[in-house]
Amino acid sequence: MRKSLFILLLSGCCCAGLTAQTTPADPLPEQYAVFSVWSQRLDLSRHAGKKYRLSAAVRVEPATPESFATIFIRNEPPQGGLRAWTYMDNMMDRPVKDTTWQNYTLEYVVDPKAPWIGFGTLAFGNGVFFYDNFHLSVETAKGEWTPVPIDNSDFEQPSLAPWMQTSQGIPARVLGAAATLFPEKAFSGQQCLRVQNVFLFKD
Repeated sequence: MRKSLFILLLSGCCCAGLTAQTTPADPLPEQYAVFSVWSQRLDLSRHAGKKYRLSAAVRVEPATPESFATIFIRNEPPQGGLRAWTYMDNMMDRPVKDTTWQNYTLEYVVDPKAPWIGFGTLAFGNGVFFYDNFHLSVETAKGEWTPVPIDNSDFEQPSLAPWMQTSQGIPARVLGAAATLFPEKAFSGQQCLRVQNVFLFKD
């Protein structure tokens, strides 16, 4: 039973999309999962056809050999929606298990038909996962990369907003997953994002 649930949720993780991220009026019901996601979306339609690049610092304190962290990017239509994307890189083929801070970079092209970019963190399995120093840029001329501002990109603001939890392309509350601002040993500045997963499953 546990193995089947793991395979089902992993397949969903690999094909999950982001949705338009507005906070729902009513509290969302908690759901079971084997991963947790915190994300944002940005409109890059003015850069359609150009390369974009996302980088972030990540480190992991895994609780099991299967635990890992990633960052991800997705090309999405303006309205977002359940599994709505034309491209995604969620690093499932190169999971992060390093216990020290390392920078990771993802790159693709802004799709004119899906010019919104979804991006964020993915923490798989049990453990504690740290993220910091997100940067987004667009190649506005050959070899020239122009920064695109990300609100609260370095987690130095008093709250996590506008980062929010999502799963399978919709706002979510995953049972056993929590994210907080962490005031110790940040990659840069005074704070970083700390995600803790404590997932319990019946055999």
